Amino acid sequence: MTQPLTNDAMAKEQPVSTRMISRLALVRTLVAVALTIGWELASRAKPELIAGPVESAVRLVELAASGEMIAMVTITLVETLGGLAIGAGLGLVLPFLVQMSPRLTAVIAPFAQAAVGIPKLALTPILILWFGIGVTGKIVLVALMTFFMAFVATFAGIRSVGPSLIRTVAVFGAGRVEIAREVFWHAAQPFVWAALRAALPWAINAALVGEFLAAEQGIGFYIHHSYNIADMTGVYAGILLTAVLVVAADALLGAVQRRVLAWQPQRSSDYQH
Repeated sequence: MTQPLTNDAMAKEQPVSTRMISRLALVRTLVAVALTIGWELASRAKPELIAGPVESAVRLVELAASGEMIAMVTITLVETLGGLAIGAGLGLVLPFLVQMSPRLTAVIAPFAQAAVGIPKLALTPILILWFGIGVTGKIVLVALMTFFMAFVATFAGIRSVGPSLIRTVAVFGAGRVEIAREVFWHAAQPFVWAALRAALPWAINAALVGEFLAAEQGIGFYIHHSYNIADMTGVYAGILLTAVLVVAADALLGAVQRRVLAWQPQRSSDYQH
């Protein structure tokens, strides 16, 4: 029989977690420094093609001081979050409706698999023709990118529930709605959060691709415009801003995930985030 942890054992485990986090932060810092040094060396070797990290950071400071950065980030975030809300929202809800009918599941499965294989970014020109160069087309593109990730992950989470558990819950009087809410939803949550963490960078990239092709503002528009006027510092400043935005958004989503899934036992691998 497993013995409960004593106060001494718990005290020993806590520093281990702290050491793991500190060691991970140190390694990440060293990697970031190494990448920055490599970037700087590459910019000195090919200054006509690569802007250095210092120049790119200075440009970001200038954009922030002028207020242009706020406008760019706001537009890109509106497109990203709007598309993510629609795509991921539908991707979360529809699997619960589909799982209520095994026949419907069997009918939809091959079509859903085929739709996953369609290159969503290739649809960008068509969406621009349909919705114009405003934010609507980018929101639709982001929604398409994130819908299938959320749908497949949620459906996999639902399918991971064993039939014996469903029968046991049904014996105690739970109906379909209660089973979906209390059993399927809790089983699918880890899958859903993993899909959202994976979909977030794709959502931002989809918004940027739409801005590359047809837009009047946004981070993608700034990068594309800088490239057209041979402003490599602007190009790399936009790329750096995108990277910072992705890391910040993922950190925020990770914090929300840990709060929502606080009921789950914490694993040592969780400290990696």
